[in-house]
Amino acid sequence: MDRTLNVVIAGASGRMGRTLIEAVARAPHLRLHAALDRADSPSIGRDAGDGAGVHTGVVIGSDVAHALDGAHALVDFTLPVATLAHLDACRAAGVSMVIG
Repeated sequence: MDRTLNVVIAGASGRMGRTLIEAVARAPHLRLHAALDRADSPSIGRDAGDGAGVHTGVVIGSDVAHALDGAHALVDFTLPVATLAHLDACRAAGVSMVIG
């Protein structure tokens, strides 16, 4: 049985987002499934690990519904408005959420 958790990081280009991406990349039972940022972020389209010094193969995007497809948990380090939108999306998708 595969015990790997597919994790989405919201707020991927922020200081905590970069720290979380690095931690997930190094954890044996976690897999970076997706990385999210606001649609106007200059980080959109870049590898999520660029700011953390690791290559993840995961491109930062802004489509929450797409990011949650196949995810087990979303870790959110964003502003309250975005957090509430992510919470609604996680509820609809049946994905667990951690709010930082």
